[in-house]
Amino acid sequence: MDKSLPVADLGIDWVIVLAFLCVILLVAFFILIFLLREGIKKQQLYENFSGSVNEFIIVFSRKLEFLYGLPMYMSDPLFRWLSSGSTFQDLLSSKDWARMKLYFDEVEKHQNMSFVFSHDLEDASANGDKGRTQWYEMKTVLEYVSVQEFRYVCFIKNISKENENRKERERIQTRLDNLLQNTGDFLWNFEVEDRRFKLLTPLMDEEHRVVPQSTGYVEIRKMMPESDLELLNTILNARVKDYHTFGSRGDPFETIKVRLYGTDKTLVWYCFRGRLVTDEDNRLVLQGSARRMDMVLDNLVFGDDKDAILSAALSFPDVRIFWVDRDFNIQGCNQSFAADFQILNPKEIYGKSLDSVVSSKILPYMSKILSEVFDTGRSAAWKGNFIKAERLLMLNAVPIRSKDNITHTALGVYMLLDKDDFPNADSEN
Repeated sequence: MDKSLPVADLGIDWVIVLAFLCVILLVAFFILIFLLREGIKKQQLYENFSGSVNEFIIVFSRKLEFLYGLPMYMSDPLFRWLSSGSTFQDLLSSKDWARMKLYFDEVEKHQNMSFVFSHDLEDASANGDKGRTQWYEMKTVLEYVSVQEFRYVCFIKNISKENENRKERERIQTRLDNLLQNTGDFLWNFEVEDRRFKLLTPLMDEEHRVVPQSTGYVEIRKMMPESDLELLNTILNARVKDYHTFGSRGDPFETIKVRLYGTDKTLVWYCFRGRLVTDEDNRLVLQGSARRMDMVLDNLVFGDDKDAILSAALSFPDVRIFWVDRDFNIQGCNQSFAADFQILNPKEIYGKSLDSVVSSKILPYMSKILSEVFDTGRSAAWKGNFIKAERLLMLNAVPIRSKDNITHTALGVYMLLDKDDFPNADSEN
């Protein structure tokens, strides 16, 4: 019996095989078309976000030949160059290539070390950035595929924009420093809750030299007299109350004049301006600028010599000057007197009674010496300890007479001195 298969049966089997192969090829073709379309779509997506997608991975052989990169459709110019067959040696200068070669040779010893390099774009297709320098930061690890064979896995980040932003910040800071050095201004920050004072830029002296006072948090009580600090605190409290009542209106408070200690412990006048805002930590702070000023300019000097002398006398930073009529109403004062009692503008004091302005601690001394001047028509003075043994009060008053020799005004001058103002006092005794 012949057991061989019929010819017809063999033909049917081949038809099935060929049909199956055609189906497989057709499916593969459609899959290929789909992948190509998907690839083009992904490429377009990466190109849309080329400014944001700036990190990629490149895998090199032991001979620094490109093997593959991720993501496959990265649009960064360096990724395109390397994936198209170019090498780092082709892109970098001989000096930078020597540095990079040494970096790769030492990777196993320093796997956390970053390598920063740059190259100039030469192709016009790089988003129209031809001629621009691109900066990159690279970190590399070794991946062993066998005992003898390994690959370099490089994580590369385009830091061109970060580098440009850093340089721009440095340029802005340089311009700001130059501006501040030419104006004598400085920027400051005063925290509402903790009452901590921060210098945002350094102080300058009259010769535009940086005062040896570091930026950052400083001890404000060592920067200004207590009376000036009380004035600043008073203004801050008023602004905080206004802020909670009316909200943030963005209006700066009035310019106030306070004194800061200079390099030789002399007192220097500054105009402070500020705005109540919330900082990056959502804390309420008073921020602003301060400008070094000459107090003589704040008291107008006229052509007459007598007026010029009076204007200069009113500008003494440590001497408090005021004058009152026979009813003890203040007729005038200088900035130092107003600052002692937390008054912004000296003119706000004019016409007010003495007891409504000065503190109750010093009022009895003033009243006694002024009464003596009005009663006798002669100058009077008093000197002694004030409140505490380490503080000395020196008070002087003189009469101002009319043409008919009647004392109608008393001019008062006083100084408050601390024992610390005389560092050699103990050694001289």
